[in-house]
Amino acid sequence: MDEPMDRNAQSSSTAPSMEQVLTDYAAMRDEMTSALARALGERAWRESPNSPGPRRSRIGGADPAAEQVGLVTWSFEGTYPADTWHGAARLVAEVGRAYGFTDGGVTVDRPGDLEIFGVDALGGRYTFGMATNTILTLRTGPLRWEHPPEPAGPQT
Repeated sequence: MDEPMDRNAQSSSTAPSMEQVLTDYAAMRDEMTSALARALGERAWRESPNSPGPRRSRIGGADPAAEQVGLVTWSFEGTYPADTWHGAARLVAEVGRAYGFTDGGVTVDRPGDLEIFGVDALGGRYTFGMATNTILTLRTGPLRWEHPPEPAGPQT
């Protein structure tokens, strides 16, 4: 298995392609959910019914050809026991660090609602949240495609 690319070590002149990053993010998401399954039991992760699907956005700025991609939101109905939430968040952050994400912080931490995020050096972000249901979202930073897909599908 290839080692994940450490995005914190990347410079803008050697930025990976969107395709490379999307492959790494999918692997990271799989590792996050596998780590949670090993520690807290299997859950039926699937595309969230509220997910807008993959989203491509042109950013503008210094590189007008760069885009951001929001991957499909993964979720499962329900959540882990509340006394395991902080441990679950630590597991997700640990896997994120292996992929070059820093611990971005805690967005919400109150009874019945916990959400954390991590960021990478290229502007990517994951969000992991637990409340009534559990979610995992991933969004890339602005990157160029090696082979741009057709513009079919939602774009902003």
